[in-house]
Amino acid sequence: MENNDYKINIDELLASRKYNPGYIPSKENICFTIQDKHVASLQNFSILSGLPKAGKSTFICGLIASAFVPYDIFTMKLRFPGERRKICLIDTESSDYDFWRTIEKIKGFSELSILPPNFDAYQVREDSSGAIRRMAERYLELNPDCSILIIDGLLDLLNDLNDTTQSALLTKWLKKITKQFNILLISVLHQSKSTLATTGHIGSASDRFAQSTLDITKDKDANTYTLSSRFMRSDSDFEPVTLMNFNGVFQQIESQKQVKPGKKASDLDNIESKRLCTQIITIPMFYADISDEIVERTATSKAYAKNLIKIWINKNWIVKDSKNQYKII
Repeated sequence: MENNDYKINIDELLASRKYNPGYIPSKENICFTIQDKHVASLQNFSILSGLPKAGKSTFICGLIASAFVPYDIFTMKLRFPGERRKICLIDTESSDYDFWRTIEKIKGFSELSILPPNFDAYQVREDSSGAIRRMAERYLELNPDCSILIIDGLLDLLNDLNDTTQSALLTKWLKKITKQFNILLISVLHQSKSTLATTGHIGSASDRFAQSTLDITKDKDANTYTLSSRFMRSDSDFEPVTLMNFNGVFQQIESQKQVKPGKKASDLDNIESKRLCTQIITIPMFYADISDEIVERTATSKAYAKNLIKIWINKNWIVKDSKNQYKII
């Protein structure tokens, strides 16, 4: 990365940065939530951090998949701002097979056989750090409808993670492109095995400027993977999200409101499930309102409500209209 500050006309720059009393920015677009907590919004970046093989890719895949379905996945949700509904994944680490597995995992979490056309994914493992940055910028230039960019992982955008100058310039680049292209950037950063801090000078820099930093840890004995907040600049901390691998299938373990044993959305027979559906959705309703109504009527958890709504959608009992409300078919 070159420092081109000497080419800038400082008078013009100063004038362009001056406070404009006539400028009213648009309302903050929150694109990333966990348990309805404000994790990240446009013109910001968020970091997911963890040791190698700690389950970062699983959470990333679930997060991406949540953009293609009306419900959250593992309490995580990506939302597009208005009509800018494109999301892009740039994978800097994976082999051909692992990249394929990532795409398949996203399909699995979203229950889609084919991912929608507003999703792009690139495998850039063999490319240099400079080339990756240039490709990312060029993609954003060519796709102004892209509002969410995910880079897995951030260290490959550096030649030397211990170089303070390179780390500072990369942080500057992250701040520049998120504002210039009005996007949310989510990236993955490894942790140091000795300190569990984000790796290198870029880790220290990202912790200062990121809107949020999330930690992912693995418990080998319990076979669980936990997502927690290291810090949240725009909201309070969310409850840790813990997943368990059941024969290759990841399921969330409820940490607070436990669903009583045997009380699952799939336990309802079709007649009872359809009856509850028609009782609740008497008029077009938003997803969150349906979920709240299910929790209140059945005395269950948000996870139960989410799974029940998913069943109703898959059975084509309800459909979303042009106002993003659901109604009985």
